[in-house]
Amino acid sequence: MKQVRTVIQTFTVPVSLGFIDGQIPYLEQKGITVRIICSDGAALPVFAQKYGIDYDVVPFKRAITPLHDLICLWHMYRILRGEKPAIVHGNTPKAGLLSMLAAWLAGVPVRVYEIHGFPFESRRGLSRWLLMSMERLSCRAATHVLAVSDSLRNQSVKLSIAKAEKVTVPHHGSCNGVDALNKFNPENLDARKLQQLRENLNLKGTVIGFVGRLTRDKGVVELASAWKMLRGDYPDVTLLLIGASELEPFPEKEKVDEMLQDSRVRQIGYVSEMAYYYALLNFILLPTYREGLPNVLLEAGAMEVAAIASRVTGTVDALIEDQTGLFCEAYSAESLARQMRLYLDNPDLVRQHGQNARRWVLRDFNPVDIWQAKLAVYQRALQSAGIPLADSEKPSVPV
Repeated sequence: MKQVRTVIQTFTVPVSLGFIDGQIPYLEQKGITVRIICSDGAALPVFAQKYGIDYDVVPFKRAITPLHDLICLWHMYRILRGEKPAIVHGNTPKAGLLSMLAAWLAGVPVRVYEIHGFPFESRRGLSRWLLMSMERLSCRAATHVLAVSDSLRNQSVKLSIAKAEKVTVPHHGSCNGVDALNKFNPENLDARKLQQLRENLNLKGTVIGFVGRLTRDKGVVELASAWKMLRGDYPDVTLLLIGASELEPFPEKEKVDEMLQDSRVRQIGYVSEMAYYYALLNFILLPTYREGLPNVLLEAGAMEVAAIASRVTGTVDALIEDQTGLFCEAYSAESLARQMRLYLDNPDLVRQHGQNARRWVLRDFNPVDIWQAKLAVYQRALQSAGIPLADSEKPSVPV
């Protein structure tokens, strides 16, 4: 009989549960039971019910709140002492840090911290130092570190966040891969539903889009400025903004406000069936300041949508220059506008890049390949901790 291992996955907020969507049945087949620790939210019980797993609520906050964080740390320690999991896998900065510390205190033998991105890359001064220190502490408390992209791993080593021998990039990167056969496959869309969506949004001509949280770190100021430079020259172009708004007062916010009031800009907010919205786009824009590995570029690529993205950590692993998309320089509206003009003036090039992108995603970002690579990390970590594996559990794939 196969021995069952328990892995506790931790997340700061329920929206991040998508990082492991689909993985749980695969792990269960391999003798691993998954349990979740996360802050409360409507998506948490829905996700747990979908996969028939247990969960615990710990009221994490994204902001740095020392006293509250200590309470969460104590809460997590008590849970881990009671559950005695073989593995704790921490995701996202706050839950990752607290779970690695709690797991270390509780004597959990395998502690995996997964780096999904470095928020400090777009910060300066004390804030940058503090966030970097938190990442270093998370990696030090972990026995193993995963990075979702090669450039993120390189940054972690270059900035002494973690030692090179401790950091693994599963397969070609990504936390979960992209389901390009079913979920993000243009051939699977209902043509009538797509046409109805286009009519509801009153879309005609060329449609370009931004997908992600509407926040300064995603480059919305540069997007607004580039749009203002171009809109008069391309009267048939519509801009879609897809994603939750997290806009707070900041310098130059008036540029973003002006863009949002434009009659040719559609602010849509969060949507659940993203495949249909990708299908509306001629190309996607991501002038972000930093990423881990931007899933939106891979998902769009699976839908044969070319991309323009800033050349920063994470994006350089999610786009092949002059094959699946174009790079612009971060913080530069002028650079973004130049690349947008190039695409708007060359629709055949856009289509070719989109077709290349789908082939690339199908080849390198198959979810099962990512899951296998992560499982191999678990298995080797258990062996390193002196926990013997049955023959059926021994790793058989490279990471």
